[in-house]
Amino acid sequence: MRSSTARRVGLTMSTDTGKPIILCVDDEAPVLRLLKEWLAGEGCEVLTADSGAGALRAIENAVPDLILLDVVMPGMDGYELCAALQAQERTAQIPIVFVTAMAGEPNKAKAFAMGAVGYIVKPIVQKGFLDTVRAHLPTRPRWNALLKPTPLPPGGIQPADFTRFKNELAGQVQASPDKKALLAKTSPSRMYAASSLLGIDERKIAQALAAFLKLPYLAKIDQDVIRLGVLPASFCKTHSVVAVRDASEENAFILSNPFDWELLDALRRCTGPDQPPRLLITEPATIVAMFRDSEVGGAPAPSDAVSAQDYNLLGDVEPEGKAEADAEDEYEVLDAAQMAKLSKLPPIVRLINMVLSDAVKAGTSDIHVEPQENILQVRYRVDGALVDSLKIPKHLQPNVISRFKIIARLDIAEHRKPQDGRSRLRYGDRRIDLRVSTLPAQFGEKVVIRLLDSSKARIDMEQLGLAPDILVRFRRLLSSPQGMILVTGPTGSGKTSTLYASLNWLKSPTKNIITVEDPIEFQVPGLTQVQIDTKTGMTFAAGLRSILRQDPNIILVGEIRDGETASIALEASQTGHLLLSTLHTNDAVATITRLLDLGIEPFKVASSVIGILAQRLLRRVCPACAVEREPSPEVVEKAGGRGRLPGDARWKAGAGCDACQQSGYKGRLAIHELLEVTEEIRSLIARRAPDHEVRGAARRNGMWSLMEAGIVGAAHGLTTLEEVVRIAPRDDAPAARVDVTAPAADVGLRKGAEESRRETAPEAAGKKANVSVLVLEDDADTQALLKRILEKGGYETTVAGDGIEALLYLGKKDFDLILSDINMPNLDGIKLLELNNQKGIATPVIFLTAQSGEESEQKCLELGAVDYIKKPIQKDILLMRVDRACRRTVGKG
Repeated sequence: MRSSTARRVGLTMSTDTGKPIILCVDDEAPVLRLLKEWLAGEGCEVLTADSGAGALRAIENAVPDLILLDVVMPGMDGYELCAALQAQERTAQIPIVFVTAMAGEPNKAKAFAMGAVGYIVKPIVQKGFLDTVRAHLPTRPRWNALLKPTPLPPGGIQPADFTRFKNELAGQVQASPDKKALLAKTSPSRMYAASSLLGIDERKIAQALAAFLKLPYLAKIDQDVIRLGVLPASFCKTHSVVAVRDASEENAFILSNPFDWELLDALRRCTGPDQPPRLLITEPATIVAMFRDSEVGGAPAPSDAVSAQDYNLLGDVEPEGKAEADAEDEYEVLDAAQMAKLSKLPPIVRLINMVLSDAVKAGTSDIHVEPQENILQVRYRVDGALVDSLKIPKHLQPNVISRFKIIARLDIAEHRKPQDGRSRLRYGDRRIDLRVSTLPAQFGEKVVIRLLDSSKARIDMEQLGLAPDILVRFRRLLSSPQGMILVTGPTGSGKTSTLYASLNWLKSPTKNIITVEDPIEFQVPGLTQVQIDTKTGMTFAAGLRSILRQDPNIILVGEIRDGETASIALEASQTGHLLLSTLHTNDAVATITRLLDLGIEPFKVASSVIGILAQRLLRRVCPACAVEREPSPEVVEKAGGRGRLPGDARWKAGAGCDACQQSGYKGRLAIHELLEVTEEIRSLIARRAPDHEVRGAARRNGMWSLMEAGIVGAAHGLTTLEEVVRIAPRDDAPAARVDVTAPAADVGLRKGAEESRRETAPEAAGKKANVSVLVLEDDADTQALLKRILEKGGYETTVAGDGIEALLYLGKKDFDLILSDINMPNLDGIKLLELNNQKGIATPVIFLTAQSGEESEQKCLELGAVDYIKKPIQKDILLMRVDRACRRTVGKG
């Protein structure tokens, strides 16, 4: 049965007891006892917490109908707790009343900006306190009903008014026909973006809007007339609206966009059908400044001010992925229905999902969230370089940081210590693992998120970009029954990808492969993977000792960090185990010196290490905007002088285009140097010979330096010489001319794969007169299936993971047919066909796709595709249609 209090306020109960739940948060025990006594007497169920962290724990068990919150508390203060609650979908709509000794209008204004509905100043008077509680207990269900979408009632502002306003605005500014056409396509949510198009500021648009609708215009918002608790603060910030008291009308709202139909719907339900809301117009920047000034106590300098466009971060776009806290259970794939619901999530949740989704689309390896004095800067690391992505208003910083901590299961009350956590992003049918790291800094906690695509765990060695001779020699090393193989390079140089590709090549039912990693970046079927945990004593050294008792054939140690781990690893490699690991060194030869510096005896290194692979990742020249360009004299000098460069090189650079974000680079390629430990090198290591002697012996044995491998790649137009000298370490090799016909990493990729197939598989019988097919498919399993079907059908098959990689292949070789998926990262199949048409590449294209719409098929055929095949793949039908397309091509020739 409901209590008298529940009946009086008309509240929907949160518990089976029929009592409203109120959470009181205060670090003073006498205050908590007093509030609990008063509220229990009113028939409420009272939860108490003496800290922000305690409040979050209490909310895990029951969602309260109202929170009474002190401001000044140890650890997490009231404002930070308020931000953390609004960052979670489950708690974003809980009304909060601050109960504090901090008096003054600025403090009240800040409380409103943080999302409070009420503000009680201590000492507390019982009657006034209980009146405030009774007034705000119905707020949560009222908000939920208010934000529930319903059809717009008749009357008032209508969609046709927006079209008339755009026409009138275009006439006022005397816009050109082209600008009028662009303005006509502008949606209501992007209305103020037209200011840059028309060459006017936002204020003039707001004034024109007010005049058109015959509504008052305000240049400034008086904080004294703001009404608390009418709308959720998150809703106000998202829709740029403020509830105020007006002299002539109680139900007044200041807003910037009267054509926001969701907002108008909420306001009409807020005031009731018989009393339409009174609207006042201002520009978005005024409302943004009001929230910012209320929270931080003053606006930033004009040069650092955040525009309204920066605040409206989401626009009309919905996130394509959703972050999940890491757990043992598998996550569901987002479908279209789930995507539609995302617009109803709290703004901070949508913002974080958008940041993560955009990062995946851009091919980002790391996201940097960096607090600065007046903004929160988001940067993406794309192709090894950081690029600015987004500026978030400073007042959203606590919410954003808290949201990242929540999805990574970190302690949001801890701001003084670095923390590490993990999460997961579901992006379509892809699973992206997230590694989240926080670091206290001058203007707040910095967050870095590393994105790890689990599909990369299935990478093949042919995809590493190893030159043909290096690929053959490296596989020979991996086939050794025992010994240590080291992969070296700085952070982000692709060492982990090389190791996983090696394990994929090595694994078989007859081998026991165990890894010890920190962290386990990818889950690989068929391996036993062990996670390092220093808290329980599971270090690399301890884990390696335990692994040796598990009868392994092959061991992978994620990284050799100290002498103890190095010593155990070397001993393991001498007792019948093949051991793979990584080190952070400048090049292959320096790895030997590093092991000696760790205290390892030279004879142990000489007898255990059988090979060292050093590598770097260079940015590729964007194929969409590549032009011929000679390197500058300064760069040539850094590369070793003009005499070292090949005379018939094809130097290229990217001019900058939309495909590469004007950087001139798109994607990356790897360069390698492989040191095989021969008898001569073993003797040099045993007597501690200097690096230059070891390097000389390795070069006599056929080793190319990283600089030389990079020069070959640049000479083939795959990267720039500027990129080579920026990334590759300087070497002491003689300034001999590099042979441009040498196998550059990317040039040798296809040849190396073919050479490898000749070693491991018989020639496909009955090849169809060397008919070559280029397959474009980003799914590894589908790639393998298509390759197997086509090669068994007698076709020479080359596989590309996206349109960018396909362009590189098309620039090196003529193909008889392209078999392409449509939806792919970086450059999809349709855009590739359009580029081929522009470049005059006449290779016929068959689209093989899961898209079933007639519009998609019609568009592809109109662009010149010779066929359109729908998945799932049927072997006989696929081969028949491929054969038909190839015979047509031969007949035309």
